[in-house]
Amino acid sequence: MSDLIVPGKSLGYSDIYLDFLKGQDSAKHFFPAAGIEDVAIGLDAVSYDREEIAAVLKRQNRLFGASNETFANIEKLKDKKALCAFTSQQACLFGGPLLIIIKALAIVKAAHRYSEQLNRPVVPVFWIAGDDHDFAEVNHTCVLDRQGEAVQISYETPPAVELPTAEIRFSDEAELEKAKGALKTALGDTDFTPELYDLIDSSYTPDSTFVTAFGKLMARLTGQFGLILFSPGDPAVKRLAAPFFTEILNKQDELHHVITMTNRLIEQHGYHLQVQKKDNATHLFCNLDGRRPVMREGGNFLVGDRRYTEDELRQCIDESPDRASPDVMLRPVLQSYLFPVLTQKGGPSEIAYLAQINPIFALFRLVGPYYMARPSLTFLEKRFEKLMAEHEIAFEELTGDIEQVVNRVLAKSFPENLESKFEHLRHDVEHRFGEFIEESLAFDPALRQFGTQMYGKIDFTLKQFEGKVFASHKRKSKETRDRIYRLWHAIYPNRALQERTLNITYFLSRYGLGFISFMYDKIDCEETAHQVVHLKEFQA
Repeated sequence: MSDLIVPGKSLGYSDIYLDFLKGQDSAKHFFPAAGIEDVAIGLDAVSYDREEIAAVLKRQNRLFGASNETFANIEKLKDKKALCAFTSQQACLFGGPLLIIIKALAIVKAAHRYSEQLNRPVVPVFWIAGDDHDFAEVNHTCVLDRQGEAVQISYETPPAVELPTAEIRFSDEAELEKAKGALKTALGDTDFTPELYDLIDSSYTPDSTFVTAFGKLMARLTGQFGLILFSPGDPAVKRLAAPFFTEILNKQDELHHVITMTNRLIEQHGYHLQVQKKDNATHLFCNLDGRRPVMREGGNFLVGDRRYTEDELRQCIDESPDRASPDVMLRPVLQSYLFPVLTQKGGPSEIAYLAQINPIFALFRLVGPYYMARPSLTFLEKRFEKLMAEHEIAFEELTGDIEQVVNRVLAKSFPENLESKFEHLRHDVEHRFGEFIEESLAFDPALRQFGTQMYGKIDFTLKQFEGKVFASHKRKSKETRDRIYRLWHAIYPNRALQERTLNITYFLSRYGLGFISFMYDKIDCEETAHQVVHLKEFQA
């Protein structure tokens, strides 16, 4: 059973994403693909180096320890009729937030659905953002500890210079062991943790990079479903992409015009820009003493403090394509340059920035994918479901001020007779004091103002006393308060949806690796409402 929460601002969604879900013309304008059938027809007219890309996928997935099902899907990709369903994410520590595994499983289900719909092979591919160099985004994750508190687990040793995650190794063995130890301490020991900890230990080793460790973990968790994992941070991939990088340089003026006009239209429709880029950005990075953006300066280019002419930069890319990579704006375009991409599933932020790039595909003679929202899920454990039912706590309440929820629940448990007695006391005092004032006025009418002021002080004191009694009740209700906070940490940890924060290992430690199959069964890959899945249905 799953409850559906209507998408809205309370879930942190942007206006353009909400309008995209509703099919509003103002948002649809930025997503021109009418459907997967039209995209499939367009892709048939484009040629791809399927043999070479299949060879790269085999090598990478062999390194990750992929399943037979995955290699069977890679073989399917050699068929000129085969298409790809994509999703993507950075190679985050220990698998990162829950949304990553949700994306992965959803794209597998979507590929099956579209394959049947089109009557041709559609294979699921997960793009591991191995070119990304933002260490602060990938070096940490979050779990709930045994007290129900959200705990951040981090690997705190950055590389000496900014490197793509495909090149950042867990070379600080002591720091890696510290991160693993913190994870194991937080999760504790259960019947399921020996297998889980073995998987973590075998995936995350000092000689592994963020990408290879992530790939090994994901391959083990999703192997039975045939998910293909791919990292662009591979010399063979860079050689395939070299003409694309050169074309980016050749089309700087057109590229900037298209992006500027699209951004202007988005803002004219009242939407904000998800990605802001400087006017002199080339939308390329170059890995020279660290991954650095390539910037235009007049007729030349800057990479850090190094200056290149256009010919010199083109020669650098031709000779060392492994140094080049696209920025966030052109990453999806590179994806469609390498693969026959039928569809891309993305979350709220991804959909918002993809609106900015769709016209770029035509500039490079590529077919833009059919974009769809990824599913969004929260997993509700039985104890929390019971607590929410007991106190009539709605899911949406947990995305707001939790103290308001606590106060409402505790107010309902406040002794009614005591509250009633306070009301009677105040009414009685007000009535008797009023009578006394009226009798006093017979002696001196000027006493009315003084009497009114005096009663105000008495009433204020009574209210203060009532408040202190309620505060005392609140302190005595600490157990209820603590339970509500544990619920909040589980459903809306760090003031964000569970899927954006909690690591999958929290659930694997409590329910075992079989929890992945449960997730797969419960995910509705086409549902755009937020799905709340009840774990009382889980059978180990």
